[in-house]
Amino acid sequence: MNTVRKGVIFLFDGKMKVLRGMLKNRPILVPGGTRPVSMRVKKSLFDLISSEIKGKRVLDLFAGSGGLGVEALSCGAEMATFIEIRKSAVEVINKNLSSLHLTMKGRVYWKDVFKSIKDFWKKGVKFDFIFLDPPYYKGMTRKVLKMLDEYDILTFLGYVVCLGYYKDEEGEEIYRNFSLIRKKRYGQTVVLIYRKDECCNISGNI
Repeated sequence: MNTVRKGVIFLFDGKMKVLRGMLKNRPILVPGGTRPVSMRVKKSLFDLISSEIKGKRVLDLFAGSGGLGVEALSCGAEMATFIEIRKSAVEVINKNLSSLHLTMKGRVYWKDVFKSIKDFWKKGVKFDFIFLDPPYYKGMTRKVLKMLDEYDILTFLGYVVCLGYYKDEEGEEIYRNFSLIRKKRYGQTVVLIYRKDECCNISGNI
């Protein structure tokens, strides 16, 4: 059963919940109008990366409900930073962190993604994992990847994890600071995992 409260959908039927780690099966709020990551995609993604996340610093761009960052914290990430431009979604992320007792491990910014990347770069702030789940339009994934390549906020051996619309991700771009190590399609969603290394052709552990 689903309940709607002031534009927020609370899912009691298990369609949106934490899938792994210390918070497994805990429900999370989803802001109205949000396209949350499907359970299948999220499960497959964290099956791949959960062993790499413990103790790492995570950045969740276009955070929506904060589901990716919360999943990372549940898997042992040290800290998660959430960037979201919609005020209603920022409020939901804060509620999720509070209900899951993660407020000390999460920082939430009501801010534009592109401005945030520049500001982190100017301050010398870097992250071990960057999650990127933008709206499905205007080639947004590639625009943000190009900016992340120009304004380097990824640690050495860090990962950029992208969830994009498959039609936007046909062909491959070459980036200076990270290389594609995995690409897989799930329905209309394609998952791309990039890694920062000292060379362009990376096999990696994932």
